[in-house]
Amino acid sequence: MAKKSSKREPEKKAPKAPARRGEPVYTMMAFITLVAMILGCVLLYLDYDEYGKQSPPKETAPTLKPLGGEDVASPPKGL
Repeated sequence: MAKKSSKREPEKKAPKAPARRGEPVYTMMAFITLVAMILGCVLLYLDYDEYGKQSPPKETAPTLKPLGGEDVASPPKGL
């Protein structure tokens, strides 16, 4: 009878799930949100900066005609 080898063959195990990444999904979402907020602030500053360089347009105020064409203090005719 042959001797059994003392080394056992490794048993086959079920495949392991792939290792998770170090940073969770919410960390990436927070980073994308931070970048979007910074970009929005920069664009808002650039838009605000243009307002100081332009002078307001010169417009005259419209004149209003009196309504009714008569004096407001006089009583209506026929009463």
